[in-house]
Amino acid sequence: MKNSYVLRHTASWRRLVLAGLLGLGATAARAQNLNYIPEGASNITTTYTDLGATGTTISTPNTDDANSAAQPIGFTFSYNGQSFTDFVLNTNGFLKLGTTAPAAPFFFSGPQVSTGGPLNNAAETNLLLPFNVDLESATAGTAEYRVATTGAAPNRVCTIQWKNVSDKASGSIGKQLDNFQFQVKLYETTNRVEFVYGSATAGAGPNNFKYVGVGLKGSGTANNQLLTAVKGSAQAWSGTGFMPINYSSTTNAHNIRLSVLPDAGRTYRFNPQQARDASISAVYTLGKLPVPYGAPHVIRAFVRNLGTTALTNVNVTVTVTGANSFTNTKTIGTLGLGIAGTLSFDAFTPTATGTNNVTVTIASDDDNANNTATYTQQITTDTYSYANPSQPASGNSVGLGTNAGILATKFIASTPLTVTSISVRLDDPNSVGKTIYAVVCNNAGTIISRTPDYVVTAADIATSKSFPFSTPVPVATGDFYTGIAQTASTTAHYPIGVQVENPTRSGAYYIIDLAGGQPDDVSGNNLGRLLIDATIGAPPTCPPPSAVTVSNASATTVVVSATGTANATGYTIIYGPRGFDPNGTARTLVTANALPYTLTGLTASTTYDLYIRANCSATDQSALSGPVAFTTLCTPPVIANFPYAENFNTIAPGLTLPCGITVADVNGDNNTWRVPTTVVSPTNTLANAMMYGYNSADATKGGDDWFFTPALALRAGSRYQLSFKYKTDLGQFPTSEKLEVKYGTGTTPAEQTNLLWRNENITNTALVTTTSGTGATQVMPITPGADGTVYIGFHAYSAADQFNLYVDDISINSVVTGLSDALVRAVNVYPNPSAGMFTVEVRGANAKGAMQVEVTNLLGQRVHTATIRDNSENRIDLSTLASGMYTMKVLSGNDYMIRNIVVQK
Repeated sequence: MKNSYVLRHTASWRRLVLAGLLGLGATAARAQNLNYIPEGASNITTTYTDLGATGTTISTPNTDDANSAAQPIGFTFSYNGQSFTDFVLNTNGFLKLGTTAPAAPFFFSGPQVSTGGPLNNAAETNLLLPFNVDLESATAGTAEYRVATTGAAPNRVCTIQWKNVSDKASGSIGKQLDNFQFQVKLYETTNRVEFVYGSATAGAGPNNFKYVGVGLKGSGTANNQLLTAVKGSAQAWSGTGFMPINYSSTTNAHNIRLSVLPDAGRTYRFNPQQARDASISAVYTLGKLPVPYGAPHVIRAFVRNLGTTALTNVNVTVTVTGANSFTNTKTIGTLGLGIAGTLSFDAFTPTATGTNNVTVTIASDDDNANNTATYTQQITTDTYSYANPSQPASGNSVGLGTNAGILATKFIASTPLTVTSISVRLDDPNSVGKTIYAVVCNNAGTIISRTPDYVVTAADIATSKSFPFSTPVPVATGDFYTGIAQTASTTAHYPIGVQVENPTRSGAYYIIDLAGGQPDDVSGNNLGRLLIDATIGAPPTCPPPSAVTVSNASATTVVVSATGTANATGYTIIYGPRGFDPNGTARTLVTANALPYTLTGLTASTTYDLYIRANCSATDQSALSGPVAFTTLCTPPVIANFPYAENFNTIAPGLTLPCGITVADVNGDNNTWRVPTTVVSPTNTLANAMMYGYNSADATKGGDDWFFTPALALRAGSRYQLSFKYKTDLGQFPTSEKLEVKYGTGTTPAEQTNLLWRNENITNTALVTTTSGTGATQVMPITPGADGTVYIGFHAYSAADQFNLYVDDISINSVVTGLSDALVRAVNVYPNPSAGMFTVEVRGANAKGAMQVEVTNLLGQRVHTATIRDNSENRIDLSTLASGMYTMKVLSGNDYMIRNIVVQK
């Protein structure tokens, strides 16, 4: 089972916000039945001392699947809320407290850890399992079991030892560890449990992973009644972690293999919960800190309340000794039950190069064994790194599997600098033959520079590989990122080595898209420290411009802006086709005396790359900043020939919308209509259509977003009929969407004055095509009273926190209508003028159905519509209109008549 990690980069999700307490991130207290919890467990190195002839031999009927008689501990040991003076040893690497022997099965008996074994037998309680697997005597000698209680009350220690044991071959999975020995230590008064491992030799194999159960068990198999040790088979024993749940077929056990032997003295320590127990779980600082570039620097510590009572006025102190000296104390006013979080000390500024010893200590309490944590720090002139120089690599590695992306570390520059090289420890043999390279990104995740592609070789594995930059990479003051890019591959690999850091700090390790972009913090994956170093140098004498942007694009111009260089006398702007070589021939150079600068003479609907450099003197020029990609706008069409159709299937290169289609993000939430070119997810189910999605960043905002057709040149005497398709995505969210369609003389909401269609309860998940007409759910025709240009606007105004809305297959057809003398004779409008109540009398129009009335103002805006009937007196109420002249059009099929009317109040 591989013990590396695949990171997945997600675009957006619904978030929960957790409030902090006195600067500490809070985690909820949990009910705990077993009085040993993961936060009280540690993986350390001590000394393994063979009992030799000390103590008493423990007799068993055999060395395979056997229990001993009850053995005395030598003192009272408290565990799981009970007191014990005895234990029963099982030859398969575990013991049961008390005098009752455990029942079979004595180890995992199937291909999955969910099958059999004392960990999965709910009836077996109060177990200590240092190495639970099917064991037998070692190849070189008979297994021996021994117990010895040493020391004086109240600080005696009971040591139970398994010696000369080996895991038994099973099917194709042979022996992995042979001549192995390990111990359980029980401590009087403190009730600490330790599993201490001695030396082992490799078994006969073949080399393969094998499940082993390691941990503590209380009163059953429920979560928080167990404390299990977790390790991948290819992972060093120093990388073992702990969790309060059982193993499963999808979760690593404490896996082993013959190629990864335990280091003698490896110790898993389990401290029981105390009443008053604050702990320092981790120190967060830099392992290599360059001066003056990385100073001042803030040391942080992860503080937990592991006890059973709330604590007040807890003093936490950081002390730096060695090459530099610093001390600072913070007081946590209240540290509640189960609260854990990161505490920041005051910034300090080291001045001398050399080695610092960083120690964080918490005030004395009921368990002082976890009150101190340390970190070794090297003060340098030229290197940033999170790696603790006194800690080895864990043997684990991280990466993106078969996916592409960048794993990066974030550093802070207090002054400008340059990055000259990046080093990374490569720890996954599966990376051999795969392509990687190093990158430097600015504070927004934009790639500033990269090294050439590199194909990993076998000699690179378990070493630190350096990636130098041909030209030092200038970095501005503030955050910057150095990382390793992993290209897509057909087989998974996880190249980057790590050190154990539990919990992994936030604000240090990130994932970035391969092309650059907003970095995402991956601390929640608890991967450990990424072993990536950045070697730096002095800043250039002519720093490059930063924060380069291109804005205000038209069809032929753009505005170039940047944060300028203080000593620059001017700038050179270099642009060309996307992907061009800025040092080649396919480029255009422009000299700008100042910024911003307007580039002219560009080609419409074209994507360019742009670079810029500062000129400080005739012989001193900066490195290039860029590339920055931009696309000139298209020349928007004016649609004069109908029918007009848009299915969103074809979008010009470099554009995100069809030429002439525009959008308006009226509510300003940066979430508006767009055209996805692929089906993004199971809940985003239509490509090549206009899509409006809910606001994932602020689910309290409702929709207020428009998109508009290109300009439509309409002619009087014609009727224009709009048709389109629409749908929503309900998915798991029971939503309904709201959409209305209007037209008017411009592309602002205020200019969209004529309603064509509205639906405030869109729930269909399959596309529905609109129908024409004047009914409540039909699309009304457009009948302009004069020649002119209009735009049709689609307005999404759904309630907050809804889902996706789509519009597709827009079409506009025209039907030439005619002025009918017969209709003029058949229609009489009176009184005229009127205060607002008009009678439209129709006699002998020979209409084949309902007739339509449309009233427009002098601007051509439709202000009233109605349905009337032939051979009747039809009342038209225009009393809400202002005084003035209006045009009334009466339509019957393709015929119409027009009469001017006056509202006079």
